[in-house]
Amino acid sequence: MLALWTTKKANSVLQQDSESEFWLLSDVHFLSSALHDNGIAFNQFAEGAAGKEMRYQAESLEAFVAEALEKRPTGVILTGDMTLNGEKASAESLVELLAPLQEASIMVLSLPGNHEIYNGWARIFDGDKEFYADQISPQDFKDIFSEGYEKADSVDRTSLSYSINLNDQYRLVLLDSCIYEEQVNWNQPTTNGRLKESTLEWLKDQLEAAKQQQQTPLLFMHHNLLEHNSLLKEGYILDNSAQLQQLLTAYQVPAIFSGHIHIQDITEGPSGIQEIVTGSYSTQELGYGVVTLTDKTINYEKKVIDLDQWAAKNKQKDPHLLQYSNYQATIFRQDTTKMVRQQLASVTELTEEQIKTLCTFIAKMNAALFTGDDVYSQEEKETIRHSEEYQLLATYSYFLKQYVDSLLEDKSPDNALTLPIK
Repeated sequence: MLALWTTKKANSVLQQDSESEFWLLSDVHFLSSALHDNGIAFNQFAEGAAGKEMRYQAESLEAFVAEALEKRPTGVILTGDMTLNGEKASAESLVELLAPLQEASIMVLSLPGNHEIYNGWARIFDGDKEFYADQISPQDFKDIFSEGYEKADSVDRTSLSYSINLNDQYRLVLLDSCIYEEQVNWNQPTTNGRLKESTLEWLKDQLEAAKQQQQTPLLFMHHNLLEHNSLLKEGYILDNSAQLQQLLTAYQVPAIFSGHIHIQDITEGPSGIQEIVTGSYSTQELGYGVVTLTDKTINYEKKVIDLDQWAAKNKQKDPHLLQYSNYQATIFRQDTTKMVRQQLASVTELTEEQIKTLCTFIAKMNAALFTGDDVYSQEEKETIRHSEEYQLLATYSYFLKQYVDSLLEDKSPDNALTLPIK
């Protein structure tokens, strides 16, 4: 019978150092400039891109690369949805932008998101028209994002999952949690995710190998293991999350890193496992995660690329680049405002001034959710609940009131965490 995975010789670790640092980048939704002409169709799409900033993606990635070349992490881990909608040209252009990292011996390890493989939404924007773009097959993904598979200690033959035998202390497992067709697809991508039974078997083998070698296993995937917001569950939490949690508990996995939901959040599961979600690089801010691994601790900290500073240093003239942090936040705020107005469209009792006030109120709280700054004191929660804005929502919009309530649920800091190694 054909083996369901391939494995290198035992104990073939990548590095001898006991300390390493990985930068996590998630949900960039990058669209290659070769796929649009900045025309009518593209601009219409960009205006309705769910708060994503679409026009300065190359510059934001160049700034990320420049920062990494200066700080020299061990590697960068891409936790999915790196392309806008699975355009092969976008993946190829992205790898070109990240090439200076690999030339500087900074590893680039990638796993797919639900937008990556055989996505029927892949498009070319030309003038006022859209055309189908070449899609990414599973083999294309391996070929384009090849470094992870080349450095892998073991590769799951039934998915795009693989493991990295980093050093004597750590084993990194990058999981393919996505559901996709096995051929070119003309439908929308599947939002939810699930690990195949064969992949779970392969994962158990990796966790057992880590246990035998006295390594700490760390997992990375696109979909979420745990609930991070009571209204943002369906399509975000892995379909067979309970099965995966049971396996991770049995092998005492301390942490899992994910993306998909676009918010910055850290949540502890029932068994004590910590799930760290790095926010989308394409929305409210250019956030990324820094994971520092030592023989005593796992440390995570959210960082933000200062594109304003990069633009000034590189003598850019575009005012949007020179004030990018405000530009990006404005796009996100406008998208939230659009959502609020849509929810209140049928409410005739509110004045325009009241609607504007509610838009500002929710936009501020929504931005805090996405940047991981949404932990409120009991006093702050009471102030919000007794505010005029909250009372108006309670009267006129069940959904928006429910959404604000969900934003008040977070109890633990979301931008930093230190875990001791047992």
